[in-house]
Amino acid sequence: MFPAPLAAALFALSTSAFFGAFSILVRLGRDHANAITGVIISLLAPLPFFILATASMWDPAWWNLKSIGFFVLAGAAGPACSRVFLYLSLHYLGVARAMPLASVTPLFSTLLAIAVLGESPGPHIWAGTLLIVAGSAALSYKKPSDKSWSRRHLWLIFLSVLASAWSFLFRKLALTEVNAPVMGVTVSSLTGLLLLFLYRPIMPAAERPRFPNRKAWAFYGACGLLNGAGFLTQFYALGLGDISIVIPLSSTAPFFSLLLSRLLLRGTERVTGWIVAGTVLIVGGAALISWRLR
Repeated sequence: MFPAPLAAALFALSTSAFFGAFSILVRLGRDHANAITGVIISLLAPLPFFILATASMWDPAWWNLKSIGFFVLAGAAGPACSRVFLYLSLHYLGVARAMPLASVTPLFSTLLAIAVLGESPGPHIWAGTLLIVAGSAALSYKKPSDKSWSRRHLWLIFLSVLASAWSFLFRKLALTEVNAPVMGVTVSSLTGLLLLFLYRPIMPAAERPRFPNRKAWAFYGACGLLNGAGFLTQFYALGLGDISIVIPLSSTAPFFSLLLSRLLLRGTERVTGWIVAGTVLIVGGAALISWRLR
């Protein structure tokens, strides 16, 4: 049996591996469906497993309205907002740039943890966040001759990061009330799906969910299973450890996505020296933040 901090770290690293792999499939599937359709398919794919698991593991103590309310808020901030903007970022910025930029999430989540939960991160955590910010700046560098992406799309990943930070806070508050990760991921996923369908009338016509072809279901269904696994392991990690440890470790996904993009996306996007440098800084920052596990 692992100590709780170490188990939280292992769950968090598993999350980053799942998220790194899922980002590649999102990029590969962009020609078969729009971002919102991809989010909906990826939420639907693992949902039957989550519902069955919740039903089979149900504990009467889980019926806690405060906890369920926080899980609902987590779903509204998470799948309904952060994941939509993340998918759009992957489409417009590419995996090698969007995924590392998403790693500024620890900065926001740590600030929220300090303000709301009273966590007290040490100097090493702040040093790590500076490395993450520096890495993000490197990833945002753009040569005038580079036409493959535009800085005007950077706001997409910023909104994804902001929504994610709030979602992590709501998850931690819910799990503090009732440590039920399986119920949490189920309630959050259902909330996200419901809100996405409610948002449909106000979405631009090109981004509204539609019935896609089989290839879209194949790509985004696989995305959903990977993302669902990452979602679940992250809930378990948050139930065992502090936000200021779990989220930085979960944010090492760029390391995995960079490796996979070199293998699978060679003809789709270019991995530059700035991208490699930015990724190294971000992963180094996440490692420094986790140093207090020693």
